[in-house]
Amino acid sequence: MSFITIKQNFIVPGVILILLVLWFYKLRGLAFLIATAAFVGLNDFISHNFLKEIVARPRPCHSLPDLQHIVNCSNSYSFPSNHASNLFTAATVTSLCFRKMAFIAYTCALLVGYSRVYLGVHYPSDVLGGALWGIMMGTLGYLFYKKIRKLLKA
Repeated sequence: MSFITIKQNFIVPGVILILLVLWFYKLRGLAFLIATAAFVGLNDFISHNFLKEIVARPRPCHSLPDLQHIVNCSNSYSFPSNHASNLFTAATVTSLCFRKMAFIAYTCALLVGYSRVYLGVHYPSDVLGGALWGIMMGTLGYLFYKKIRKLLKA
């Protein structure tokens, strides 16, 4: 589970995936990547700088003294889970743009969300809240994708 939650483990596969999307889907792939990057970035900014600060919920690794620490516990607040919200944003844009990829995209997002609870850095409700927020942001990202496709005529 700790492997799944470390973002750096997915840099090389991510770059390869980006190149494959551009290779196979050309301008449509570019529109998808722009929309996904824009809305994952926007989601991350809003979640981290506003939602976490408004809710101000301590992480379970700070609140539950008997919890075993598998990974380092962040000093940021717990709700919502940025990992979950970012991945559900990406999964939603992906599934709306490439319907056949929905199962894989949401399975990856669910796995990472589960890992956050398993590792004791989030409560299940943090992941659920992040997932719902991410789905909403991903839906907006898809609308943005459609506008970009029109501009690119892809």
